[in-house]
Amino acid sequence: MKKVILSILIIASYYPAASAGFFKKKFPKPTASIEKFDIESISLRDITFLFDVGIYNPYPVNLKLKDIKLTFFVENKQLFRTNTARGFTIKKKRKAFTRFRVNLIYSDIIKIIKAYSKKDYLNCVTDVVIVIPLPKFPGLPKSVSFRYKLRKKIPAIKPTVRIANFKVKKPSLKEVDMALKKSAKKLKDPKKVFGMFNDILSGRKPKKVINPSDIDLKLKVKFDIVLKNDTKAKLRFNKLNYDFFVNRSRLISGRTTNIKTIGNKSILRVSNEFSSKALSKSILNAFKNMKGNFSLKGYTMIKFPDSVKKEPLKLRFDEKGNLSIGK
Repeated sequence: MKKVILSILIIASYYPAASAGFFKKKFPKPTASIEKFDIESISLRDITFLFDVGIYNPYPVNLKLKDIKLTFFVENKQLFRTNTARGFTIKKKRKAFTRFRVNLIYSDIIKIIKAYSKKDYLNCVTDVVIVIPLPKFPGLPKSVSFRYKLRKKIPAIKPTVRIANFKVKKPSLKEVDMALKKSAKKLKDPKKVFGMFNDILSGRKPKKVINPSDIDLKLKVKFDIVLKNDTKAKLRFNKLNYDFFVNRSRLISGRTTNIKTIGNKSILRVSNEFSSKALSKSILNAFKNMKGNFSLKGYTMIKFPDSVKKEPLKLRFDEKGNLSIGK
């Protein structure tokens, strides 16, 4: 095949005008198609689109994709423009697929959309231009381009997340005594250890009897996650899987199904327990000051209208804020 191409090129160099029509007939242009376009993931702060592009190379030589140009519009306002997939190779006489992702930040969208808070869903248009360089054959252009307009709706999200009513129940003397007996440490006076934990959880300076992590004392904690979405989009779900951190140290992990929705506000009630072994220096410092920082990570499954996504979508949480500890 290479010898054939070489012969054709030699002939073409002597008869360029005649060869132009020959190449157009004998060497068809490659094709490109959008195999998949969908929302891959969403959080309270951003949304990620997934693109699968299929390209067929009809030539007996490899091709390299020059680039894929993307221009994103939200409610007819240009959000940004980008290039991706540069250098992707399509082998000779083969169809190849390339996948890429593009992330949209909600705070950037909010800046360009007037009356954003009055929206429930936003119309997005993605202008896609795929550019493929062609072999240097007479009669062929330098490259060929394919253009697509992809449309998708996304929910309007402008959230505030805070933690309310954070309280840790003080252990009983009996619970402290049982934890001491189960530990491998030398037994201490249960009343003194009981007093130490009461001081810690009340924000008072404790008299150190043992290191809190020396025993496995179960401590019950309750608080509310208050999620408010300042748009007309309804974020309704029936459970949340979560990891909760205080001053960057993990305190608890679990799931809550105790969720109450009032208008655009959801109150997720958490009731869990943690071991005194989790009382790291940073968490103890939060109890000392009766305040600190929280991090909430997790996810829920949420069903949006089919125009957004037909299947339930995983909505990710990765929120931070200030925490007040109640006595």
